[in-house]
Amino acid sequence: MTTGTVLTNQVTLSYGKTRYLEAGKGAPVILLHGVSAAGGADDWRPAINYLSESYRVIAPDMLSWPPSDSRNNIDAFPNLTDFVREFQDGLGLGSSHIIGATMGGWIAGLFAYESPSRVDKLIMTGNPGFHGAANDRLANWEIPPDDRVRESLLRQMGGVDQAEAEDLVQTKITKLHEPGFADAFKSTMSTMSNHENRKIYNLIRRLPFLTMPTLFLLGKGDPSYEVAENLQALVPGSSLHIIEDGAHQVHYDNTEEFSRVVREFLG
Repeated sequence: MTTGTVLTNQVTLSYGKTRYLEAGKGAPVILLHGVSAAGGADDWRPAINYLSESYRVIAPDMLSWPPSDSRNNIDAFPNLTDFVREFQDGLGLGSSHIIGATMGGWIAGLFAYESPSRVDKLIMTGNPGFHGAANDRLANWEIPPDDRVRESLLRQMGGVDQAEAEDLVQTKITKLHEPGFADAFKSTMSTMSNHENRKIYNLIRRLPFLTMPTLFLLGKGDPSYEVAENLQALVPGSSLHIIEDGAHQVHYDNTEEFSRVVREFLG
């Protein structure tokens, strides 16, 4: 299925089918999304339009994010990190550039620490793994209202055929209401919000051991900005770019500057 230059594909992994968006040719770049169940890979659509001019851009719905298949009893940090490895394996990629936004930035950092040979260059936006902030609301996750799912998706899908966009909206809504989905996803969110887990998987102690070229791409309005210089100091040779009018979601709130800086860094 084609959306302009964006293809919607799927790959079968150990737990089931994973949907992913793909566009462009060249060096592979995997994009890891944030925590919103309504968004997933589709949060990356604006950036894909820019980045696919130069790279093979691949944005998966991570393990258990709709409309991909889900799995019960997910321990978010280790299982989502391992998902990235299996996703690369499923696409026959020995390595790739990795870009992670918000939650995806946390997973990208863990992945780079555990599997450095699989990461050519690493880009992370602001995420709680940099500063250790709690997020207790994740443990109280509930299925978002249908109208919020629709609004979230349609905001990112400018230029997409209306019928195709509405089909995706209905597909995600159906998955969100599938028997057992809410309990499984809430369980995942509970492990991600767990205070002890957030300490154990904090990125700060891991950053000094990153060996690949690394860019911190942060919005000035995000809490990560307060520790930006410390982050850069922890990773020898790393780069730092602050988006002055950006906040937490710089990959789609500040798409043009975000994409320009990404292209300059990836080369």
